[in-house]
Order: sequence, then structure tokens, then C-alpha cells
Amino acid sequence: MGQASFPIEVVDHYGDKLWRLSNLYSIVSASGEKVKFYPNWVQQDLFTELWYFNLVPKARKVGITTGIDLWILDDSLFNSNLSGAIIADSKDKASEIFRTIVKFAYENLPLGLRLARYLEKDQTQGYVFDNGSAVTVGVSIRGLTFQNLHISELARIDRYAPEKSEEIKTGAINTVQIGQCIFVESTTQGREGLFYDLCEKAIQLKQERRDLTQLDFKIHFYPWYLEASYTLSDEDAAKVQLTEEDDKYFSELEADEAIELTRGQKAWYVKKRESQGELMKREFPSTLKEAFEASGKGLIFLREMAKVRSEGRLLDHIPVVPTIPVNTFWDLGHGDYNSIWYHQRVGPENRLLRYYENSGYGLPHYLNEIRSHGYVLGKFFLPHDAKHKRLGKEMTGKSVEDWLIELGIPAHQIEVVPLLENKWNDGVETTRSFLATCFFDQQNCSVGIKRLDNYKKSWNEQVGAWRNEPMHDENSHGADALETGARGFVPAPMVARRKHRRRARNYRTV
Repeated sequence: MGQASFPIEVVDHYGDKLWRLSNLYSIVSASGEKVKFYPNWVQQDLFTELWYFNLVPKARKVGITTGIDLWILDDSLFNSNLSGAIIADSKDKASEIFRTIVKFAYENLPLGLRLARYLEKDQTQGYVFDNGSAVTVGVSIRGLTFQNLHISELARIDRYAPEKSEEIKTGAINTVQIGQCIFVESTTQGREGLFYDLCEKAIQLKQERRDLTQLDFKIHFYPWYLEASYTLSDEDAAKVQLTEEDDKYFSELEADEAIELTRGQKAWYVKKRESQGELMKREFPSTLKEAFEASGKGLIFLREMAKVRSEGRLLDHIPVVPTIPVNTFWDLGHGDYNSIWYHQRVGPENRLLRYYENSGYGLPHYLNEIRSHGYVLGKFFLPHDAKHKRLGKEMTGKSVEDWLIELGIPAHQIEVVPLLENKWNDGVETTRSFLATCFFDQQNCSVGIKRLDNYKKSWNEQVGAWRNEPMHDENSHGADALETGARGFVPAPMVARRKHRRRARNYRTV
């Protein structure tokens, strides 16, 4: 009787990218040890939900950078003539990514695989393989063509090196052709910059349930509570006291996101917030909206704008009280933005009804804009340079104040706010106090709110610290316009109600 024969099935695991990523690569663990890489829940979700262009606003330490860079390395190893690029926010970070992720993973491949895919060029921060593929790591990549591009911590680049961010927008992103792959990941840094703009558009497409083209970015968001390690034991959780405000926050989060948090997760969040403080929402966001509400160091009105939101002073709409004049607060741009806030004082409230900014137009344009709303106009609060005589095609030696009077604004309605000797101590602090009583029409002031949110200190590159002086950029005009009003506007004194003593009736009085 012959020996039974069984068919042998040969399975080519090497043709399965997810198998390769789960079995072939090694990484350096948080404790500095060599460990096998196996995608965690975040990495698995990203890999399976991948689009052509991908945005990842993220919480800290969930492995996004490692996962993306191994994906790019794997693509170059197993495909011919395919180039991948990784852009970091600093030279030190680029070196770290190359050394601890790309180089470490390649050097610890199974020996046979490494010999089969040998290096033709081993560069300081890049590899060129014998199949014509390559991986490059740096801080600036322009003029080449890549099939895979990873931009790490773009929001941080936006904030600290805006000129590099502009180069990424016009250079690096344009090196990737349609049908290829881009990954942009970052913790958030507030509501401005290229990363915010890309995310805002992607969120809009998601909310509208639009089908994406190959040139649209898909957003992947991973909140802190999905990370299994972000929790405390029952024993430790019992030691953490949750406040009434904490209970409200978690209840609203659970209702809005249709989730249920454990006591350990809530306790972890509260304890982590103690060390992170103002940066908690940036580093460990619960929602996309929260991630972009959070702002980093250097933002001048960080606390004030957070309080505006927490106290419900951003309103969907603020009706105009027709019997109360509407003031305008100005900042005059010289070759850039003219900015105007529309303000009404109602009782103890400073109501900001509208915000308008533009450039390249003369004063008649702005006056027509103000008059177009049909408000009863109050005072025009102008900065100190409104008294300066100006030359040029429009001004012909007249000041802004002169021109407004010629255009029909009575002189008594114009108030020029004097120049400050110390803008930081006086102007900024006065505006902070003014913001404590401000209510905003969220729709009509959306751009102005963004300007206040992103008004920041200037950065001293030499010492790596923020200066106590505002940065002059697109946001400073809107903030300066509000400062003009905050310093110039003086509310009428509140008239106390008289207590009328009831007169005793005297029936003998005729």
C-alpha cells in the first residue's frame, strides 16, 4: 500500500504588505530595547483606512510616526524605482527618525532579506537600494519626485518656521503626483497655518459626506481615550477626586461621542491634565474640535479666548439693538490689512457684531462697507497714525482723519487713540481686560476670532524663546484693531436707579 500524498500549499506571505509590517521589522521600544514591530490599533486602523492623501491630527505617543515611516521603508524595499521622503520639523528630529526607525529597521531585517536588497548608497540621512528605490529623511525636500511623502509635525513647522511651511506647500507636496501617497501628521498648534487649513477642508468634506478625489485629503483622528494604556488601575483611580466640572466634561464627551469612559480613564485624564495644564487638549485631544481649540505657548490671548468659549460668549448670532450706536475699532494697514471691528455696548456687555478686513482699497471702500449695514453709527476709534499726513495717489497730503471728515463723518465722532510707549504692558493688558466682557457674533466675526486666537509673541531664534512683544503678521492687525477700541472706548457711567421713598399720604393736601 503506497504512502498517502498530500498537496502542499505554498503561501507567499511576502506579497502581503500588512503581513510584512507585522512580521519583518524591529523597532526601538520606549525603554530603549530592540522589539519586534507589530502594528497597534492606531497603526492598523490607519493602514486599513488609508487614502492617497492622508491627514492625522493626533494625540501624543500613539505610534503614528513609526508606523508611517515603516510603511514607506517597506514600499521602497519591495517595489522597484519607488522613492519615499520623510520631512521632520528639525535637523535633530530628522536624524532621530532616520537612526531609530529607518536605519534600525533595515539593519535588523532577516539576513536573507537584507542580502537580497542590498544598499547601493548609504547616505547620512537616506538609503538608495539596488532595486532603484530610495528613502530620504530631511527638513527640506524640493525639486525631486516622490511616490511616498511623510511630513511630520507640520503644525509645529507652521508655528516656528512659517517660511519652511510655505516651502513644503509649494515644493514638497507638489513632488507627489496624483495616485501617489502623502501622510501629514501632527499634534495641533491652534487654528492657523497649513496643517490647520488642510484639516479644516478635510473636516468639511467629511461632514458633507463628499466622495474624495485622489487630490483630496482624508482625515484620520485618534483621540486619547482609544489608547488602551491611557487608564489608571482601580486602586489608583480611587485616589483621584473628580470635580463637578470634570463630571460635566466627561458626561458631555460621552453623550457627544456616543462612548462610555471607565473610572480609570477619567482618572488618568485628570492626573495627566495636572502635568500638561493648558496643553492637555493639544497633546491629548478628545475631539477634533477640541484639538484645534487648544493652542500652544506664545499665544497672547490664550486664556482670555478659552474663557470666552467656556463661558458661552461665542454666540451664533447677536442681534443689533437699533437704538444704540455701533462703534468701529480700526487698525490701518500700510500695504497690508485694514481691519475693523463693529462694537456695541449693551449694559455691561461689549458686543462684537462684525469683523471686516481687506487690503488694496482706499478709505471710501471701507466707509461704504460700514454704511452698508444700516447701523446707527457711533464713534470711529482710530489708531494714532490716523493723524499722520500721507502722500500718495489717494491721500495727497491728508491724514485718514481728514479724509473721513471730508467723506462725511462728523469730527466729534472720530477719536484718535494715542500711541503707547509700552505696548506689551499697557496695550495687551488693556485688551485682555476688555476681552473679559466681550461677546462675539460667531458667524460675522469668524475671521476676527481667528485673528485673536492666533495673535502671538515673536520668536527669538537665537535664544529659542518667545519675546514679550507681538509678532507682526496677518493676525496682528485684527488684534491691534481690538486694542484700539479697548483703549479708546469709555462706557457711559451706569445710572443707578433712584430709590423713591413713598410719600406718606396727606389727605389734607389739595
